[in-house]
Amino acid sequence: MKINPQYTFDNMGNPLGVFLPIDDWEQVAEKLHLDIPKWQKTLIDSRLSEYQAAPEQTLDWDEIESKLD
Repeated sequence: MKINPQYTFDNMGNPLGVFLPIDDWEQVAEKLHLDIPKWQKTLIDSRLSEYQAAPEQTLDWDEIESKLD
């Protein structure tokens, strides 16, 4: 398996992340058995639909964090 990653770095040259072309990712996922189970896909789709129906009912992280402090 030949993988062609692209790396991202901060302004100090520290690695921040890796980008894989989708074909490479699918090879990795298949080899590592990273498929999402159907019940999780269903749950994600349901939550995404709920959000799209009423995005104003969603709190962003900054709001949640300020309430926790």
